[in-house]
Amino acid sequence: MEKDFDELIITSDELKDLFKKKILKDTNKGWYYNDFEVEIIAIHDIESKYLHDITKAERYKLVKVKNRWI
Repeated sequence: MEKDFDELIITSDELKDLFKKKILKDTNKGWYYNDFEVEIIAIHDIESKYLHDITKAERYKLVKVKNRWI
């Protein structure tokens, strides 16, 4: 994974690995990737009207929140 980024698209398995390796951290202040605050956006491959479980995305986008770091 890149340290210098504005946004990354990763798979569900990559997201889980980042949490397990503590590269991506869930804190009381937000999610942090390489000490920068990020938003995690689920990317679904089907139309929302057919979506029954919003937690099961195949891919996710990590978007850096500007000027916020640990």
